[in-house]
Amino acid sequence: MASTDRARRRNKMTPIYVIAGFLGSGKTTLLKRALAHELDRGVKPAVLMNEFGEVDVDGALLHDHPRSNDIELQALLSGCICCDLSGEFSEKVGHLVKETKGAPLFIETTGLADTGQVVLGVEKALTQSNARTRGTLTSVIVMVDGPRFLKLEAYWPASEDHLKQADVVVLNKLDQINGRQADLVERRIKVANPTATIIRAVHAEVEVGRLFTGVATMKTPSIEQETVKDSATGYQSGSFKILKPFDPVRLEAWLKRFERSVIRMKGFVKVQGRIGYQELQWIMGSLALTPYRGVRQSQARLVVIGRRVPWQRFLEGLETCLMKPVRRTNRQKKRQTTRWSGGTRRTS
Repeated sequence: MASTDRARRRNKMTPIYVIAGFLGSGKTTLLKRALAHELDRGVKPAVLMNEFGEVDVDGALLHDHPRSNDIELQALLSGCICCDLSGEFSEKVGHLVKETKGAPLFIETTGLADTGQVVLGVEKALTQSNARTRGTLTSVIVMVDGPRFLKLEAYWPASEDHLKQADVVVLNKLDQINGRQADLVERRIKVANPTATIIRAVHAEVEVGRLFTGVATMKTPSIEQETVKDSATGYQSGSFKILKPFDPVRLEAWLKRFERSVIRMKGFVKVQGRIGYQELQWIMGSLALTPYRGVRQSQARLVVIGRRVPWQRFLEGLETCLMKPVRRTNRQKKRQTTRWSGGTRRTS
């Protein structure tokens, strides 16, 4: 499909935003700001909230806006959407995508949810409800409690895996720590997820438009799909042409976000800082890039094998791991010119 056709189709889709983060990190405050932003511009958003307890406290807090009746609000109580309530979760996502008709859908997870499972649950919901042509998972936004982040691993061992799923990380509550501590937390976040956009905030006050810049905004694809096939065993395989070199750090970080679905990836690619084609091997969370010594390879290609792979999200994120062409400024071009009395000689 041509990129213009794909962009036109996405404009009609319901963008889905997952807001995740550990208990008390500021998810509901951020959600309220996002909803007010949408309501103020005349859009009627939808919300799916997950409460671990039996009382929908956070849902009650969303009715501060004078146009709160324009919000389509659904709640899932007494459990977690990534395990206990997965079936009901799929049904509600499919229903809300159909009802919103292109308006955004915000999903706020419980602070104990496995964000990777939530992402898979959204993709599953879109497939099961035949809503794939009407909805797309646009961005995963993870809230980080700045002053408590370094203690979090003691309470929640999965905190690093949680961060790996983020497209955007909001580093919140910075009024409670100093600049040195904030820099330390940000470095730790970047180690866990080098590809995420990090936004610093106090009381979850951010420029809401910056949250809506997920991987689904790609315009010029540099990865061409050749085939995607299903097998009788439940696995899928896809083959793709790769038109630009990869940034190896971003590539490994992105692949680690799909350890549970992308089991195997292999092929020949070009990589930043390396000469010639590299043989790529990805096996259940481990990436290897070695120089290709053969002579027959003339084009970069990859084969991807997995189960329940969210292909659209995976490939669009893979695009962000490709190197962008370097554009030289006029000043840089002038520096590459040496003038002689008899004319001009270019030095490079």
